[in-house]
Amino acid sequence: MSPITSPSTILVTGGTGYLGAQVIATVLARGHSVKAVVRSTEKGASLKYDLLKHINEEGGKKDSDDVAVESVVIADIVKDGAFDEVILGVDAVVHVASPVPNPSLTDPQETIQPAIDGTLGVLKSALRARYLAPLTKHEPTLNYPLSSQRDSSYKLKRIVITSSVAALWTPSPGARTFSEDDWNTQYVSEVERLGSKTDPMTVYGASKVMAEKAAWEFYNAHRSEVQWDISVINPSLVFGPAIQPPKSASDLPSTLKLWWDSVIEPSSKPDVMTLSIPNGWVDVRDIAEAHVRAMETAEAGGERIIVSEGTFFLNEWCEYRFIHERTKAYLNPFVVDLANKAGAEFYPGRTFPEGTLETTKDELASEIYFNTAKEKRILGMKYRTKEETTRDTLRWAAERNLKL
Repeated sequence: MSPITSPSTILVTGGTGYLGAQVIATVLARGHSVKAVVRSTEKGASLKYDLLKHINEEGGKKDSDDVAVESVVIADIVKDGAFDEVILGVDAVVHVASPVPNPSLTDPQETIQPAIDGTLGVLKSALRARYLAPLTKHEPTLNYPLSSQRDSSYKLKRIVITSSVAALWTPSPGARTFSEDDWNTQYVSEVERLGSKTDPMTVYGASKVMAEKAAWEFYNAHRSEVQWDISVINPSLVFGPAIQPPKSASDLPSTLKLWWDSVIEPSSKPDVMTLSIPNGWVDVRDIAEAHVRAMETAEAGGERIIVSEGTFFLNEWCEYRFIHERTKAYLNPFVVDLANKAGAEFYPGRTFPEGTLETTKDELASEIYFNTAKEKRILGMKYRTKEETTRDTLRWAAERNLKL
């Protein structure tokens, strides 16, 4: 499939979200125009305002009073045919929208089914677009055959879908490296077995597995009928500054809030298991860049790609210490304490947690790693470091008067 070149029109779902807004900003920086799917006119106006402010602050179009973003209101994205009209005339789609973990939902299907239906809804509309696109002037206006020639308004080439490493990572004893060949079938089985008693994070993981599998099954069943392909991005935990200003720390996006509550402002002794469970991480700006590169790079078509800077413990972002329970010797010989180093500049006089939690060897979970060889080969990402993400997040928070 030929890559997307600038200028093109890109449809982005979930545009008002943490990652979606960053994807839009990255797409705009490439010179493309955007159709952003939003749930209301008000959300669309807020998104455009926040994007404009972000672009002006980050050294884009100085003092610009507009951005090439058209907000398209779709109140219910899981409704059949929801994307039929908006997908016409676009060159690519970046489908970010998907339910996040929600402890208030007791029925797992309230998370899983919208994830599946939203993803399939985009693909079904893309399939129908070949028949719904306006006809050329030489064709009849009614009852045209399915093989009718289409005009240039049907030009969709690539659909990039946001999945997660939760769709491939499976809890297991001992250190393990996961690749794009893996699938997290364990979480799907747990949902089937536990039903309403399933942990929300397990439900979320199952939703990612089932939505991504449904996407691949649909695409493979119809690939001979379409001129577009799909590329799936599997990010690890996403941290870093948001485009939308939060009202307070409690208003932060879910994974950024996890980082903030564990590293910057724990209200009490942080949960040992939260801090001692290793995972992959990536800066929100880098994962947005990865989505756009997947859209632009021909070789990304038909591929599932893990995007992760590396493995981490939340302990590494502050001065928490690992000690051996019997000998009391430190297992981690160095202390990173990134928050205090960066925070001194933006929150003078404020110290962040250091040395208050002692995690024993027995409390450490098995290390997990992600094989990112495919990403390096196809996308060639250069990631921000923990130091950069910490500093930029605290600067962002201070500039928006986020109180500590």
